[in-house]
Amino acid sequence: MKQAEASIRPGTEPAATVAQRLAAWAASARLEHAWQARRAAIEAISDVVVCMVAGGRDEGPRRVRSALGVWGSGQASVVGSTVTAAPAAAALVNGMAAHALDFDDAFQQGVNHPSAVFVPALLALGEELNAAGNDLIDAYIVGLEVCSGLARGVMRSHYDIGWHTTSTIGCIAAAAACGRLLGLDAQRMAHSLSLAVSMAGGCKVQFGTMGKPLHAGLAAQHGLAAARLAAAGVEARLSAIEGPMGFFDLCGGPSPVGWRDNLDSLGAPLAIESRGLLLKRFPCCSSTHRTLDSLLELRKEAGFTADDVVSIDTWVGFGNARNLMYSAPVTEFEARFSMQYCVAVALLFGIVKLADFTPEAVWRQEVRTLFDLTTMHAYEPKDELRNTDLMRPHRIEVKLCDGRTLARERAMPVGSRDHPLSAEDHRIKFEDCCAGVLSARHCAELGAALNKLETLKLRQLGQLLRFDDSPAAACRASAQAVTLVQ
Repeated sequence: MKQAEASIRPGTEPAATVAQRLAAWAASARLEHAWQARRAAIEAISDVVVCMVAGGRDEGPRRVRSALGVWGSGQASVVGSTVTAAPAAAALVNGMAAHALDFDDAFQQGVNHPSAVFVPALLALGEELNAAGNDLIDAYIVGLEVCSGLARGVMRSHYDIGWHTTSTIGCIAAAAACGRLLGLDAQRMAHSLSLAVSMAGGCKVQFGTMGKPLHAGLAAQHGLAAARLAAAGVEARLSAIEGPMGFFDLCGGPSPVGWRDNLDSLGAPLAIESRGLLLKRFPCCSSTHRTLDSLLELRKEAGFTADDVVSIDTWVGFGNARNLMYSAPVTEFEARFSMQYCVAVALLFGIVKLADFTPEAVWRQEVRTLFDLTTMHAYEPKDELRNTDLMRPHRIEVKLCDGRTLARERAMPVGSRDHPLSAEDHRIKFEDCCAGVLSARHCAELGAALNKLETLKLRQLGQLLRFDDSPAAACRASAQAVTLVQ
């Protein structure tokens, strides 16, 4: 069988390959009447844009920006800079900025961060094409649906052996999103997906380092490149996803589900409606969020402080516990993946904000002395490994000095489809991301632009992402009285 497969000319495989099935839907789907999906996409796009604004000042994106000249010149906007770049280079920097602070959204089915990949790639390509916001929204929805389709075949096995799905599944799905924006037909779209398979990569060993957000940037860059190459006529083997020695064989892990008939329901309903996204309330790993939500609720209801707490026990999923690998973090990167750190901050201050993830903040003694209060327990992995959709409730028990034990469980975090962020949550996040980076006027202009995203030209949005975020400029922005407009 493998010998016969090797003799097939690329592009002549049977029409039932996974890439072709995904591509056929991505190239032909009619989405203009999917109002609920469009609203959800607008919210996700707006959310990740402000994450890019905040993330652009992080040291990692700053260092990558310094290497922009390697990729040549162009007119694509680079967040935090007045210098423009080639679209693929802008996608790399902006993707890293979007994911740098772990404030960008998450997608449960893919266990990944799709917007940090799709939006930077689509903005860079959209500026080149002078596309409209309406086109961005359409392509975003297609990308997320392809992400869902890919996840149906390899999750959770693919993720649990150590692949970072933001940069693997995300790269391939970004190729579909960019292909949609380019208007590729089904055949070119399928080649785009296949080419992206060869560019997809990234392992979870990088969690807690600059390498993790760089994965999002690389996925955006490579997804864009795959679509552009396919548009230019570059071909690849169309069974690259499920064929021998392909993505499924090499990266699926010990117990992948496979696709069979589970692509028949693509778009019916759309993943962005039926699954939804987690728009983050806190700038840290989403594996902490249900615990933090419950702790803050209990803290508000019972009125206790850190001085009243004897111990905190939290139960999380097997995969969540593996993500939260730093019990005593020493850098801001590690702190985002530390249950002990995030719980200590929430317990002390009643909120977790971007200012809590700086090199100085991580070493605050009043926070570090609370690490030993928290013990994290992991559920047995067997159920999660069998069921991609399983979302076991996370549980917290808080023992107080007066003898009381307060307990709570949450199946889904605040910010998920059934527990959306409030208008106040959105306002607080916008302010946390933009204050001290943009002037009051610039904040107002960005907020107004995002509110009319459907009719906006992407070059107009790109212009608002061109600003000087050098320390001196940030200092001037911080000195202003910021009135934010959503």
